[in-house]
Amino acid sequence: MKIWHQSFTDLQAFPRYCETLVEHARSTVPSGVRVVIHGVVPGTYPPGVAPMDFNSHPFLRMNNGRQVCEAVLAAEAAGYDAFALGCFFDPALREARSLVDIPVVSLSETSMLTACSLGRRFAVVSLNDFQSQLTEDLAYQYGLTQRLAGIVTMAPAVSLFELETNSASVKARFLQACREAVALGAEVVIPGDGVLNAFLVREKVLHVDGVVVMDPLGVLFHHAAYFAQLRCHTGLSVSRRQFFARPPSQFLAHMRAADPAGPIHEGHFSGPLHTGKNQLE
Repeated sequence: MKIWHQSFTDLQAFPRYCETLVEHARSTVPSGVRVVIHGVVPGTYPPGVAPMDFNSHPFLRMNNGRQVCEAVLAAEAAGYDAFALGCFFDPALREARSLVDIPVVSLSETSMLTACSLGRRFAVVSLNDFQSQLTEDLAYQYGLTQRLAGIVTMAPAVSLFELETNSASVKARFLQACREAVALGAEVVIPGDGVLNAFLVREKVLHVDGVVVMDPLGVLFHHAAYFAQLRCHTGLSVSRRQFFARPPSQFLAHMRAADPAGPIHEGHFSGPLHTGKNQLE
């Protein structure tokens, strides 16, 4: 089984995050399952600008969501068994699911649904106020507001670039945020950012004051494999009735003909398989 993991980060700009993703995928999934790590196309974000800061603007985030759609099409065409969207924004999740038959799972939806099986209420720890707001919107969208004890923003706010280091300050801020989440009634804490998750994997933070600290990336890899197995053995697939209705092939062909950018192929995405070609050039 082969799973395409798609980050919303330029992995060339976050080498330690990329290394952690590769190693964590290798050590977490069972034999016979391979997770291949991909990021957005190099050059998607200006030099020195964190993806969070760029994607806090709705139009820019929507535009980058196109890469998720191109990635899921490339994944199915290349024979991948499932697609794991490794961004807590869950960008273009609905669109991606509507485009392919392979299972498409995402970090926020997967983490929140899993947390509901681990405790009565869960909390999310975020890096900044924008991420907190977006997470609150997603919990409402997924119908899970009543299971959400709260969203705690780390203070002071954390930059993604800080998470490339072994920062004692970041760890202390996270632990304090966890204790605030416990005070709100949380029994499960979700680190609400993929780069933060990778940092905590390196720091081996699994529990705080008896409360479970989830490993969302590990959960995501297994969730993708689970749905791929269900599809293979039972034929279970996404509904095409309304919400995830697949566009007719002639509509996609028309869009391709009218779009000068064309499709994005696997080698264009950042990460271990990047060929050095840049679709954005």
